[in-house]
Parts: sequence; C-alpha cells; structure tokens
Amino acid sequence: MARVDVVMPVRNGEAFVEDAIRSVMVQTERDWRLIVLNHASTDATGEIIDRLGGEDRRVQRQDCGPAMTLSDVRNAGFDRSDAPFVLLHDADDLSVPERIAVLLAEMERLPHLVLVGSNYVTVDTQLKPLGTRKLPSDPDRLAVAALFSNPIAQPTVMLRRLALDKAGARYGKTFLTPSRGPAPMTVATLVEDYLMFGQLAIEGLCATVAEQLVLYRWHGGNTSSVGFQRQMELSLDISRHLMALVAATRGVAYCDPTPFCNHGARLEPASGADLAEQWPPLRQAILAAFGDTPGVRRELAFRSVLGTRSLPAMLARFARFSLSHRPDSDELATIRAYAAKTLRRR
Repeated sequence: MARVDVVMPVRNGEAFVEDAIRSVMVQTERDWRLIVLNHASTDATGEIIDRLGGEDRRVQRQDCGPAMTLSDVRNAGFDRSDAPFVLLHDADDLSVPERIAVLLAEMERLPHLVLVGSNYVTVDTQLKPLGTRKLPSDPDRLAVAALFSNPIAQPTVMLRRLALDKAGARYGKTFLTPSRGPAPMTVATLVEDYLMFGQLAIEGLCATVAEQLVLYRWHGGNTSSVGFQRQMELSLDISRHLMALVAATRGVAYCDPTPFCNHGARLEPASGADLAEQWPPLRQAILAAFGDTPGVRRELAFRSVLGTRSLPAMLARFARFSLSHRPDSDELATIRAYAAKTLRRR
C-alpha cells in the first residue's frame, strides 16, 4: 500500500496525459501510486498509460465504461484507493515536483483537516503562464465562502481517505443528512466537486496552502469552459443547498445566499432595495452558525461589497474593503467583470 494514491480521470486525453503522468513520476515524495481512470477513451490515451506503466509500475490503468458519469469515474478512483491520502489530478495539468510533499506536511500538521488544496498558476497549451489564482486559506473563511462560490480548486486537492469513507463523502451527492435538512441532491458532472467540497467546507474541514503547486492548463476542451450557463445554474442550486444544510445543522434561519454569490465571477441581477433587505438576516445567520471569527468576518466583508448593483457604490465599497483586506483572485475578477459588463451597457 502506498502512502498516497493519485487519482487521475481521463477521456481522450492523448494531447496532455503523458505530461500529467510524468509530473507525478518526478515527485520528491516517492511513496505514491497513480490510478489513471481511462474513461472510454477512443484515442491513444490507453496506449500512453500502458507505456508509462511499463516504465514505472506505480502507474496503473483502470478502465471505466462510457455510461459512467464523471462523478461515477471519480468515485471509482476513491473506491480503488487504499492509501491514507488521495491526491486529485486532472489529466491536462502538471504538478510541481514538491506538490505531494507540501500537502502531506500540511495534512500531518493539521490532522483534523479532511481536505487541503493549494493556489495554482494558469498556463496555456505551451505552458506559458497566463496568471495565478489565489484562494482563501483559513478553514473558517472557507466555510462561509463555500456558500457563495467554490473556493477550492479541484485539481489542487489532497484528501484524507478514511475520513471520507467514514462520512460517506463522494462526488456528486449529498452526504450530510441532518434531520429536517433539505432533500438530498445529486449532480453527475460540471459541479460535482463543488457539492462534495462545499459540504466538507461548511463543516470546517478544509484549508488551502499558499504555495502554487499546480500548473492548470487552459484550453478549449476544459470541462470548466464547456456548458458554462448550466454550470452556473447548478452552482446556484448548490449554494442554496449548502445554506439549507447549514440552517438544519446549526439551527439558524435559512436565507437565500444567491444574490451575494459570484460563481464564475458573475453576479445575479438584483435590486438595491432587495439586497438591502436580504443582507442583514443572511449576515446574522452566518455569524450565528459559524461564529464571529476573523475568517468569517473577512468573508462577510467582501459579501457586503456585493450588496449593491450600483457600480459607483460597489466600487466605493470595494475601495474601502481593499484598505483593510488584500483582495484575492476571485474577488478582483468579480468586481472587474461587473464593471466591464455595466460599462458595456452604457
């Protein structure tokens, strides 16, 4: 049994999968096994996996049928795993050589955590840097941020397997089942990670390290670049679902979080009067559920910036916010996107 099982789903990934596998093969932490889940590929993906498996027996192929959803495939990787830790890896991304070692160290330093992710660098198909994504790191802040967007980058994550199994946590389904909670939710693809990570986050079980440990390759075939509108709709459904779970587990009133969500750096239409009425009870419910901690206050400070759809007022709020807090990547992207959209309408 390896210390870390790396789970890599792939479908017709011949263009990039060898780079992804080789980035695992050169990790400084050597006690790993790579499970490549070949999802009914019809190109040379299977042959590439087999060839690299011939070079290193720790690279193992598992075939998955065409009828399986992406959630099914990812969960098959969990079911195959027997290592204490599971590292998630996309088939078009690259891990820096220290990635496993850094995440393992954080897991050992904070044994109550179930999930640790990292920041990352976005690159093009030729690995030219396009930018970096800085994410929230504090478990308290992540618990609140998960109600409004997915603050955890799927390709960067390491998970504690036994804790996952104990909770029944898997991709694409509700595993928190409080009495008087919402009806269970299932999603097959597009946002299956958000549903799982969000539930872990609201339980205070997630953190992000500051290091940039993944090169996230951006190209036209990324799952996140396809079906964007449907992805946003499902994300809003999950935000509502997570808030309903918080209300049931923490004994607070349910308030709709969607007017203050920024999935995909996009704000939903809302009137100023409605936002002014909706924000105080939502803020009160979140403070009652998660406590008045620095991480919770930090996230609420940005959400209050979004409590208007007047661009001048929003920019003024954001300026005041920025005097006390360093905006992260998604916050900056949200303000820029809303400003650009508003100015285009004029």
